[in-house]
Amino acid sequence: MAAKAVKLEIYRTAIAMRSFEHAAASRNVAEAIVARLELSDGRCGWGETLPRPYVTGETLKGVVEDIAEVLWPAIAGREVGPELAMALPVEGASGRCANAAVCAVDLAIADAAYDRPGWARLSEMFTGRPYSLASRGPLPCRVSGVLGSSRPAKTAWQLRLMRLMGLADFKLKVGLGEQVDAENLSVVSRQIGRAVAAGRCTLRVDANGAWAMEEVPSRVAELAAHGVCLVEQPARCSAAEMAELARRCQLPLMADESLITPADAETLTEAGSAVWWNIRLSKNGGLARSLALAHRAAESGVPFVIGCMVGETSILSAAQRRLLEMLRDGQPPHCPRFIEGNYGRLVLRGDLTSKTLRFGYGGRLKPLAGPGLGVSIDPRKVARHGQCIRTLRT
Repeated sequence: MAAKAVKLEIYRTAIAMRSFEHAAASRNVAEAIVARLELSDGRCGWGETLPRPYVTGETLKGVVEDIAEVLWPAIAGREVGPELAMALPVEGASGRCANAAVCAVDLAIADAAYDRPGWARLSEMFTGRPYSLASRGPLPCRVSGVLGSSRPAKTAWQLRLMRLMGLADFKLKVGLGEQVDAENLSVVSRQIGRAVAAGRCTLRVDANGAWAMEEVPSRVAELAAHGVCLVEQPARCSAAEMAELARRCQLPLMADESLITPADAETLTEAGSAVWWNIRLSKNGGLARSLALAHRAAESGVPFVIGCMVGETSILSAAQRRLLEMLRDGQPPHCPRFIEGNYGRLVLRGDLTSKTLRFGYGGRLKPLAGPGLGVSIDPRKVARHGQCIRTLRT
């Protein structure tokens, strides 16, 4: 008989960060909600989510409420597996978006219950191919470097460090002010402009919704002259507005905050490759739903990126690797074009796992061994950085 969910603990964590800023927010502490799920056979698993009010509208308090009042009743006493994860309610209290809340529970289910058959079932649900936990060398896509500072000198230093790490794909945060944006773009162009022109590096930008709709086409045209290949979330807009905006732009756009719900995906599919998708576990509801989105994008010929929330611990980094492992056997367009994540101590000053995950030289990512998410939680680190605020039982 399959194991059932019998206990769920909800933690609130706060880990110091190396400062990071963009047009929508700046932060020096990563605040997250972490869930620990216990099964009837004694196994347990951990999940994590970083809610962002400006992304899905969710808050730390709201995520805790939705896990306790909506998601736990949906899984308590039930047999856990991929089918249950995919059936998790997508709406929280009062019909609000619950994607971030779902992510924490989805990952906890995966970590607690997915062995080889479990991962194979999840993969087959969307890709049509069984997935094995066997380690088979580095994953095919490489991590991008993300640049973002109101001080151009710091941006230049970040880029030099990332080049020493062997990174070749870069995302520059813009929307920090006209002068700062111009100086940042200038220092980046001086360092990698020739490499971008020669195809050895790529450069894309992310405005985090900082621009007005009417100014986007002209700004995109200016960026194209600097070798920029893609512009992410140039304005705060709906999926339909993003699709319409892309028709007037010289470069493809990428939907981040405009890609939250299945309805958003349906609308954006019609724009084809003019609008890429940024799929993020916390934003899009965890592993099962992110895998479904990636498969839909690939089948529709839509380029996509597997992204992250700034401040993710190794729990979410491990989940991202599992997602990439399930996509690895497919040929383009079934593989993501860019990856953001697995930054480890480059962003966070602490972690919750025994070993901190981070990309290797050149942005390479190795598959993880073992069942579940493949990482081990350190209880001392959990106690240092977090506190259990709710305990739920059947």
